[in-house]
Amino acid sequence: MPRLFWRLFLALWLSIMAFAMITAWVSGVVARQNIPDSPEVAFARNIEKAELMLGAALRRGGPQRAEQIIQGLPWQIRNQVYLFDPAGQEVLGRQRVRRAVDAPGAQTRRRTLIDGQGQTWELVVLRRPPPFQVLEPGGRGAAWRLLIAALISALVSWLLARSLVRPLEALGKTSRQLSTGDLDVRVAETVSARRDEFGALGRDLDAMAERLGEAQKASRRLLRDVSHELRSPLARQRVALELARGRAGELIPAELDRIELESERLEALVDEVLSVLRETSGSSPFEPERFDLAELLADLAELVDYELPEHAPPLRRGFTGPLPVFADRELLWRALENLLRNALLHSDPMAPIELEASRLPGTDQIDLRIKDRGPGVPQAQLEAIFDPFSRVEDARDRSSGGHGLGLAIAAAAVRRHQGSISARNREGGGLEMHLILPIAD
Repeated sequence: MPRLFWRLFLALWLSIMAFAMITAWVSGVVARQNIPDSPEVAFARNIEKAELMLGAALRRGGPQRAEQIIQGLPWQIRNQVYLFDPAGQEVLGRQRVRRAVDAPGAQTRRRTLIDGQGQTWELVVLRRPPPFQVLEPGGRGAAWRLLIAALISALVSWLLARSLVRPLEALGKTSRQLSTGDLDVRVAETVSARRDEFGALGRDLDAMAERLGEAQKASRRLLRDVSHELRSPLARQRVALELARGRAGELIPAELDRIELESERLEALVDEVLSVLRETSGSSPFEPERFDLAELLADLAELVDYELPEHAPPLRRGFTGPLPVFADRELLWRALENLLRNALLHSDPMAPIELEASRLPGTDQIDLRIKDRGPGVPQAQLEAIFDPFSRVEDARDRSSGGHGLGLAIAAAAVRRHQGSISARNREGGGLEMHLILPIAD
């Protein structure tokens, strides 16, 4: 459980216990000041007084006077004092008590009284212990009462702290999912339906997520529409270029070649923008299947080795199968290919690219790393490199080509597989891409 829960729990519990202990101490002090004798001593004194009074009553006033005295006793004492006549009858008619008085183990005090006629009466005092130890006077009873108070207050504090922390956990989980770009997530209904501040905060968070989602959809729609609208003039421009080549002869070939190159670059940019939109919106087909990721990595490594320049060291492999995944093979291939080509583009040509993959011990996840020996990325921009059109001018300048979309496409593909991707700078120079992918059940 989070630290906030334990802080709330301990604060509530210790406050209640401190109040209970102070109350018990004050009650004890007041009781000692007003009742100097313990309950046992006071009870014994009252019993002795009742015995003397009953003996004197029998000698002087007879059974009627003794009966009056017993009826006038406080009920706590009267219920424990019984007077039996010579025939064995209790003077107040409480015959059922005889079995309790004569029961084995009964705590009784017996005394023989003689009346004025010389007859023998039996006075029996039955000591009945409190029904529970918690009701006993003195230190032991107080300890039991404090223990019960501690248990009850701990339960109440736990329930109250849990009721405060649980909605915070739900709100935190939702905000973390929003921070990863999942704008379809909403606060749990158990929180948003509450009629307190937590419920109001949950509803505000849902409203914010909905507005952000609408804004994101609008921006994607704009990019998609602009990209589609650019395709038609680009196609007409290419046709016009071909016509111009046929009519211009040898007069302006260099200018026409330049126009064609820029047109191809613009068309490639449009294609990449559309790819990013398809991946981030989830509109592209997603057809997962079970396969061994180690086999896909081996095929990808062979392709990259084939395209390496002469004298460049081959890709260094650090993976063995099986690494079972349930994923879209083509989508995952494109994502990993983008990452490898990005590493090749920026790495030292004479330093090998490293491709490692293994199963994380004790988990259902695959740890995949791609390492290069390039200039790296400034620490403050490590998270931003996965955003569309993100460029790191100092470390990887525009002479390397590209539009800053390759890593965004790869990151979107990884997230569609319920995985995660991050980057960090390596010691000695270079960048390491770190991917976590779930293993197939």
